[in-house]
Amino acid sequence: MARARSRQEITPPGGVAGTAFNIFKEFLRLAATEFRLLRAELGEKAGIIGIGLGLAAGGVLLLITAVVLLFVAGIAALLDYGFGLTAATLIVFAAVLITGGGCLWFGIHQLRAENLMPNKTIAQVQKDFESISSET
Repeated sequence: MARARSRQEITPPGGVAGTAFNIFKEFLRLAATEFRLLRAELGEKAGIIGIGLGLAAGGVLLLITAVVLLFVAGIAALLDYGFGLTAATLIVFAAVLITGGGCLWFGIHQLRAENLMPNKTIAQVQKDFESISSET
């Protein structure tokens, strides 16, 4: 009789279905808590991203200004060497055009689909599938 009573005290009311329901209820509560944590963290990260983007944009503007001033200084240096204003400007323009065109070409070349494909991962997955299919 003592054994029967101890089993009744351990088994929750509702039996297996009640236990399954309680587990599912706890799972949903845990998922809701994790989702609230995720939302709070994403909100915090959004603020950090906003500050980072603002500072990066400010840095880009300052760097563009610095580059333009460097070009003006290059033109002034060529003027000091005896070139005319038009010739000095065209020399700096040609140097910037060639450098910018090279950077643009290289950047576009790097963004091709075959360069962006995860070739090592694809090869490994294919190798795994081959080994699985050879075992079966």
